[in-house]
Amino acid sequence: MPSSLARRRVPGTVLAVLLLAGAATGCGGGGSEAAEPKGAPKAAPKPLPTTAGEVEARMLTAEEMPGYRVLEADSWSEPRPPVGTQTFKPRACGVIAQPQGGAGAAVTYEHDGEPKDLHPRDITTTLYAKGEAARWMAELREAEGRCGTFRSESSFGGGVHSDRMTWLPEPDAGDEALRVERVTEDGEEMTLHSLTTYVRTGDLVTAFRHKISYGPAIDKDHLATILPSPDGALVEDQIAKLLGDRPA
Repeated sequence: MPSSLARRRVPGTVLAVLLLAGAATGCGGGGSEAAEPKGAPKAAPKPLPTTAGEVEARMLTAEEMPGYRVLEADSWSEPRPPVGTQTFKPRACGVIAQPQGGAGAAVTYEHDGEPKDLHPRDITTTLYAKGEAARWMAELREAEGRCGTFRSESSFGGGVHSDRMTWLPEPDAGDEALRVERVTEDGEEMTLHSLTTYVRTGDLVTAFRHKISYGPAIDKDHLATILPSPDGALVEDQIAKLLGDRPA
């Protein structure tokens, strides 16, 4: 498995658009307006959200997610209780379970069209104490070399599962980002296939999750059409809004 240092970052489009727009403004006809001088002070960035209400206000809305149908929006001001407990072998691979954090907000949605989503997708932004988000992202990045395969067991049933994790090319978003694919097999009965993109902005982590589950009888050609795939436009739009770069 390639090291995290060798991964190619996937370029975003926002910077290119801004550069093109700036070039067009500076080269406009007539020369009636002088181009902004180099070194001119830039507008101060908007502060990041620090409360559940502020995080919720900067989550994408149904109107901002064309092609998808929003099912639910939620926020919380205190850590949410875990659904259950999980154990991992080796234990160090437990880092793949995202810490609970504090305040946050989530949007649950699904693809509005074909193919139909087997499970709802979600975007969840969680606020952490200073430094905790960066620390967890660093631990998750370091786990690539030792957690390609591992075993997990949850308190809500299903016995011991066999897991495979693959670290995919990182999107160019936020302060740092990771994209992880996880395949969990429950013997010969069910497979859970998930793709999660984690983007850190300051002490916030935004997780974009897309998962499916299927049994051994699924048609392989059909499976290829419904496998989780990254949606770069949603990642770009959500992080821009979180940073305050989108109009209200």
